[in-house]
Amino acid sequence: MSSALHVTDPAAIRLLLHPRVREVLGQFLAQEASIAAVARRLRTDIRQVHRDVLALVRAGLLVVTRQEARAGRPIRHYRSSAPAYFVPRALTPDADFGEHFERQFLPLDRLLAHALGREFERALAEQAAGREWGLRLYWDGQRAQTDEGYADAELRDVLTGWQGPDLNAFTGLAAGLLTPEQAHTIMADFVRLMQQVHDWTRDNRSSGHGQTFAVRAVLAPITAEELRAVRP
Repeated sequence: MSSALHVTDPAAIRLLLHPRVREVLGQFLAQEASIAAVARRLRTDIRQVHRDVLALVRAGLLVVTRQEARAGRPIRHYRSSAPAYFVPRALTPDADFGEHFERQFLPLDRLLAHALGREFERALAEQAAGREWGLRLYWDGQRAQTDEGYADAELRDVLTGWQGPDLNAFTGLAAGLLTPEQAHTIMADFVRLMQQVHDWTRDNRSSGHGQTFAVRAVLAPITAEELRAVRP
């Protein structure tokens, strides 16, 4: 049986719905820590962590466990007030799951769009050598295709081979007809991919290699009309 504390207080719910504050609270789950230790762990501004911790204490989500004496102010150590928390969806501001996912997705999608744009700008500046890049509309022998590429690139689908600059990034949309079993196969592949990212991150953190990448994976059933309305 879950040992999660059901949260109904509006102030506590607002904090739990905030990604940054939730990340700070997560550092105190099942362990004691000081504000300075959490700031170092998260590599963030200690003043922001201090503000978040005070708000979490006021909302009853954090408690002071002990004070460590030192010259000047003592160092306070904190711990979560429960091993886990649960916010009923009915108490969140989302009208439905669509609004819920939209609130989650929009900031991340905006970040990924700009990050992908930076990588394209870098790669084209270094590798284009005067070749023009832009929108292409052409017949590939079977159907009309719309994509982006070099003006002098072969008129063929990107799935036959990438003709653009060498990138440390990827974007793509595959839409088609799937059975429920095939959809579950793709979901299992996504899980394996996420686990691979997790494992590599652990190894690279230990060895001091690598840089931060974000991998986005979404699979959802839609109608053909919905796809036509938004597909670039």
